[in-house]
Amino acid sequence: MPDTVNELSERELEILKLVATGASNKEIAQQLVISTNTVKVHLRNIFAKVGVASRTEAALFAVREGLVAGEALVTPALEVEQPESMASPVEAAALQASPQSPRLPWLAAVSLLVLLSLALVTVILFRQTAAVSGTPESATPTAGPRWRAMAALPTARRGIAVAAYENQIYAIAGQSGQQVTGLVESYDPRSNTWIERTPKPLPVSDVNAVVIGGLIYVPGGRLASGEVTDTLEVYDPRQDSWESRASLPLAVSAYALAAFEGKLYLFGGKIGERYLDSVFEYDPERDEWTTRTSMPTRRAYAGAVDAGGRIFVLGGFDGTRSLSANEIYLPEREGTTGQPWSAGSPLPEGRYGMGISSVAEIIHLIGGIGEEDGPVDMLAYFSQVDQWQAIATPGMDLGTDLRAVSLGVDLYALGGEKASAPSGQNLVYQVIYTISIPVIIK
Repeated sequence: MPDTVNELSERELEILKLVATGASNKEIAQQLVISTNTVKVHLRNIFAKVGVASRTEAALFAVREGLVAGEALVTPALEVEQPESMASPVEAAALQASPQSPRLPWLAAVSLLVLLSLALVTVILFRQTAAVSGTPESATPTAGPRWRAMAALPTARRGIAVAAYENQIYAIAGQSGQQVTGLVESYDPRSNTWIERTPKPLPVSDVNAVVIGGLIYVPGGRLASGEVTDTLEVYDPRQDSWESRASLPLAVSAYALAAFEGKLYLFGGKIGERYLDSVFEYDPERDEWTTRTSMPTRRAYAGAVDAGGRIFVLGGFDGTRSLSANEIYLPEREGTTGQPWSAGSPLPEGRYGMGISSVAEIIHLIGGIGEEDGPVDMLAYFSQVDQWQAIATPGMDLGTDLRAVSLGVDLYALGGEKASAPSGQNLVYQVIYTISIPVIIK
C-alpha cells in the first residue's frame, strides 16, 4: 500500500471508505458511534494527508488505491457545513463546483447559496456574542432577551443527570429537598410537556450522563446515606428500561463526564473530602473500564465536553477554591509517546457547579459558583481560537449545581439550586439565529 495510505489511522481509513460510498457526516457518525464534529476533524486530517480538497477527490483516491471497489463509488453527499477545511464559504463552494465534481451547475449554485447563508449565520452568531478579539472595554453582549422559560421540571432537583436523545431531554436522579431520588422525567420541546419514566434503580445525586449508541449512561453518584457508589446504570429510552453494567474502578461522585468516539470518559470527582485527578475510560462494547493518564489538576464539580475532536475539562473545585483550569484531553495519544493533556486558555475566573454544553464547537458555561458571591455571567469559549467571552445575564440568577444540554441550536439549562433550595427551572437559550435567502430561478 502506498506510503500516503499507510499514514492514515484505522479510524481515518474507515471514514475515507464511507465517504467513498456517499455517506454524509451524520451517517458516518451514526455508523461509527462518534460525533459529527469528530468526523469533521478526521476529514480535515484525511484531506491533508492524502492531498485532496473535496469529498469527491477523496472518494476517487479511495478507489484508485483499492480501498473500495470502483462500482462502490457514489457521488459524495453534499454537506451544508464546512467539515473538510477552514476555507471560507466561498472557497468551499468553489471546491464543490470544481471540475472533478460530477454535480450539475445548478446544484453548485444552490450549494453556493447555502454556504453563503451559513456565512451570514456565523456573522450573526459572532455579533450576538461579540468579537472574541475585542478589548475588555468593548460592549458586552447580553443574553437576557434570548432566554425563555419553558415548562418547569415536575420535581425540582439539584445534582441531576441530563441527556438529550431523539429530540427528548431526560432528567435523571438528583436531590429534591432532603431526599435523594432515582426519578426519571423526559421533556418534549415540541409539546413543552414532561412525562415520568421508569425510575433509576439506585437513587443518586451529584451525577452526570452521556448518550452512546442510543443508551444513556449514568455512573457513580452520592447515595442518600452520604456515601458514594461505584455502580454504573444504563437507561434505554426506547424500551424505558434500566440495566447494570461493570462497576467503576472506584466509587465517585461530582465528576465530569464526556462521550468521545463511542466511549465514556470520567474525570476527577470526589470521595468524601478527597478530590481526585483520576481519568477512567469505559468501553460499552467490552463492558470494561480502563484507567487513563491522570488530569494535571485534582478537582470535583468540573465540566467536560467534546468540541472539535478534543475533550475540554473546565473549572472545578479542589476543596479550597474555585478553579479556572482549562485542560484539554486527547484520548488517541494514550499509549503513544505523545502527552494526552495540554492547557488551553483559562476561564476568566474560577468556577464550579455550572452547566456545560457545546453548540457548533462553541462551549457554553451556565451558572455555577464563581470567585465572588452572587450570580455569574454566562461564558462562551471559542475552542477553535482558544478565547473566552462573557455574556451578561442581567437580572438573571441561573443558580448552581444545574445541568445544560443542547438540542439543535438551542441550549437548555435545567434544575440546580437557587436560594439554598432545589430548582425546577427549564430555561432555553437560542444560540444561533438562522436567516432565509430567497432564491430566484429564471
